[in-house]
Amino acid sequence: MSVESADLSELAVRLTAFARRTFADFGLGGQDTALVGVGLSIEDFVWRVLEEYVEGRLEHQISRGDLFSLLATALRNDIIDSLRKAAHRREETRSPLPRERDSVDDPPSLDELPSNAAHFFAVLDEEEYRKRVLTALAAEPELTEMVHVILDLNVYRPREIAAALRISATEVQNRKKRLRRRFIDCNLAKGITL
Repeated sequence: MSVESADLSELAVRLTAFARRTFADFGLGGQDTALVGVGLSIEDFVWRVLEEYVEGRLEHQISRGDLFSLLATALRNDIIDSLRKAAHRREETRSPLPRERDSVDDPPSLDELPSNAAHFFAVLDEEEYRKRVLTALAAEPELTEMVHVILDLNVYRPREIAAALRISATEVQNRKKRLRRRFIDCNLAKGITL
């Protein structure tokens, strides 16, 4: 695929979603998060990779897979390389001190657990919910596909979902209605806003 035939805006949306997921994989949260010590945000990484592709420093060969795979791999590698930089490793981040418990017998709250333990419990809860959702949608591949985009790529805007699924925004809205009804039927709609 040549640079002229590539839809760079669609690639940027998909790469941004991928970068958010990659940041989350490494425990970096938030849309406006910048990598400590390096100072690069999600958008900075995405535009660096797209710039390398447009300038010809990243070459896409059709025989080696699709363009998005090439760019996503380069993006992930760029993030990992930045995490390994000495500037990032030396930067010290401190969390605020946890509040004192009322008594020694009180169990620690999630805020008082080490961040990796709190993350562990959150991941367990997310995985359980994810299994329930995918089980409920097993007979509906279009809805399952949409849920995968939302959960795996952290894409929530209809326009971005449409780009990731390569469908129209109208079809996304139709699927959202079907998904909402399915969630209500299966008692999965608690706290969900579609």
